[in-house]
Amino acid sequence: MRDFARDDSAWADFLISKAALILASVVFFAALFNLIASFKGLETREKLDFLALDFKTAVDEVGSSNSQVETQQGFQEKFQSGSQDEFRESSYCFSEQEIFRDLPFAGDIKVRVSGEYVCLEAESGERSFRAVKPFAFRVLPLDESILHEKLSEEFGAPGNEEIPLTADYSEIRAFLQALGAEEAVLNPNENISLKKEFIYMKDEEGVSAFGCVLVYQ
Repeated sequence: MRDFARDDSAWADFLISKAALILASVVFFAALFNLIASFKGLETREKLDFLALDFKTAVDEVGSSNSQVETQQGFQEKFQSGSQDEFRESSYCFSEQEIFRDLPFAGDIKVRVSGEYVCLEAESGERSFRAVKPFAFRVLPLDESILHEKLSEEFGAPGNEEIPLTADYSEIRAFLQALGAEEAVLNPNENISLKKEFIYMKDEEGVSAFGCVLVYQ
């Protein structure tokens, strides 16, 4: 030991080895921490993505029946036969979903809905999370009273069964697409209404109806 203590180069090698070991340990634990954080972030993204998919599925289920334009005769036949799927109405609340409560930023999720998609956004620390899912059916982020009011302003008729629209279907569709382009910000802690609404139109062939899903609070 006396020889070792008097050997400056041995002490230098010893200290360098210790420093290298400490540095290697720091690098290892930093890499391990980043790996764990990456897995945690991936799990969080998957949960947010699943939550967006769950809401999309709820909306699509409401709009799943009678997505095509049909004649008034066919519409009445389905109604008289007892097919109540044509008038489905439901609700959805994000905060009631277990996976929502498992998210680290559940209270800070922003829910945005347009006529084409639902978008969930949140931030946790310095990381941003986002999930977007497209709807399979025509969606409008407003309630039925506002819808028929806007139809009346544009076409002079509310588009209900009593007073159908008389404009071309292409004009009506373009107008609804413009309405759907406006995003609505929804509160994830409150119930969101999902309602299948029918818009009636009349031409030389008679009265027909097509459906859309209204998403609103």
